[in-house]
Amino acid sequence: MHHFFSLKPPSARPGRLARAPRLAAWLLPLAGACAHGADAPLTVYGLIDVGVARQTGTSPGDGRTLSLQQGNEGFLSGSRLGVKGSEDLGGGLRVGYVLENGFLANSGAMDQQGQIFGRQAYVSVSGAAGQLSLGRQYTSANLMLYHVDPLGLGATATNSWPVFMTGQRFNHLLNYSNTSGPWQLLAQYAPGQQGGPSRAGSSFALGLKYAQAPSTAVVDLQQTRDFQARAARVQLVGLKQALGDWRLYANLMDSRRDPGFDASDGGRNYADITSLSTPVGPNTNAAMNSVFEGPRRDRFWTLGLSHQRDAVWTFTAGFMRNRTTAPSFDGRRSTFYLVADHRLSPRTDLYLAWALDRVGGDWSGLFGNHTRNWQAGSGTALDGNTRQNLTMFGLRHVF
Repeated sequence: MHHFFSLKPPSARPGRLARAPRLAAWLLPLAGACAHGADAPLTVYGLIDVGVARQTGTSPGDGRTLSLQQGNEGFLSGSRLGVKGSEDLGGGLRVGYVLENGFLANSGAMDQQGQIFGRQAYVSVSGAAGQLSLGRQYTSANLMLYHVDPLGLGATATNSWPVFMTGQRFNHLLNYSNTSGPWQLLAQYAPGQQGGPSRAGSSFALGLKYAQAPSTAVVDLQQTRDFQARAARVQLVGLKQALGDWRLYANLMDSRRDPGFDASDGGRNYADITSLSTPVGPNTNAAMNSVFEGPRRDRFWTLGLSHQRDAVWTFTAGFMRNRTTAPSFDGRRSTFYLVADHRLSPRTDLYLAWALDRVGGDWSGLFGNHTRNWQAGSGTALDGNTRQNLTMFGLRHVF
C-alpha cells in the first residue's frame, strides 16, 4: 500500500532467532542519553505491525492455520526499533549513523538471523558531493523497487517474495548516493572480504531514480557473487504515477544466476547476502530461492493501483507474477492482494488484507510441501499445494 509514513523497506523473512535482552542492553543506555538532553544528537524510533492471520494450504493435506502474524510478520511492515543521529562537522560536512533492529512483535525475539542491528548498521558522511555510508545496508535493487511497489515491498511470506530476486541486505557495504534536483544516483560496492584477487562474495550495483510530481521512475543494475564467485545479475525498471487521488505502479525485473549460485555458502552464512538463496541440505524444503543446478532466469513483474479516498481511507490492489526457467524446469508464481487501510491518527492505522498466492508448472505443489534435499530440475516433484489464501487484520503503529 502507499505509505503514510516515512519508512525504510520492510524486513525479509525471519531467520534464526536470538534473545531480546541483548538488544535492550544496547538501546536502553542510548535512550537514556536521549532523554537527558533535548539537544542530544540521537533519535529513538520504531514501528510495530501485528495482525491476526488465517491461511489455507499450509500443509500438503490443505491444512488451515490461524495465527498471530504470518511467518512472524505483519502484512505491511516489519517491526523495528532503532536509533539514529548526526553531527554537523562544519564546512558543509555532516556525519551520521543508523543502528536499526528488527524484531518479531508476536514473540519479542530478534529478526534478521538473530543480529542485534540486523536491519541496518552504518555510519555516513555527507556534503556537497553526496553521501557515503559504510556498514550493513539495503541492496540497491531492493531500495529502488521500494519506490515503485504498491506496498513499498510487503513483509509476509505471501507478499515479500520478490526480495528472493533482489536480495535484501549486504554486509560490508559502501553506499554512495547523490541527489540533484529530481535525480538520485546510487552506487554500491561490497568487497568480498576474501584474500587474493578473487571476486567471491562481492557485490556491485548502480541505480538511478527520477522523482518529480506526479512521476517516479527507477532503473537499477546489480551483480552479486556468492562465496564461490558465481554471479546473480538483476536488471530492474519501474514507474509510479500519481493521478489525483490515485497511484499507478508498474515494475519489471530480470534476474539471471550462474549454475549453483548459493549466497548462503552451503548454509554456513545467512547474514552477508540475505534472502537470495536457500541451500540444498537434508533438512531444506524446496523454496522460491532454492539453489538450482543449472543456470536460472526469473522474469518478474508487478502492476498495482492505490486510491486515497480521503484523509482516513486508502485502498490498494496489486498483482505480482514471476516465471522461473532453468534446464528441465519451468515454473510460475503469482500473487494478487487487496488492502483496505484506515488511518486512526498520523502514527496509527488499522488494515484488512486479503491475498491469493498461486504456483504452476514445475513450482506446482510448493506450498506446505515436505520435499527435502531438493534441487530444481532434479526431477523430484513437489508434494504440497498450488494455492494459498491469506486473510489478515492488522494494527500498525509508528513511534
